[in-house]
Amino acid sequence: MPTDYLAQYRQAITDGNHDFARTILTTAVSAAQAGAIGPHQIRALVEEAKANPPK
Repeated sequence: MPTDYLAQYRQAITDGNHDFARTILTTAVSAAQAGAIGPHQIRALVEEAKANPPK
C-alpha cells in the first residue's frame, strides 16, 4: 500500500507539528522523483501545502 503523504501532511499540520510537515513534503518530493508516487498525488500535496503552509 503506497504512503498517503497528503493525509500525513494534513495530520501533521492539524497536530501543529510543522517540522514533521516539512519532512513529509521533502520525502514526498523524493518519492515523486523516484517515480514512487504519481504527478496527481504530488500536485494535491503541493496545493495543500500552499493552502496550509507549515509555519
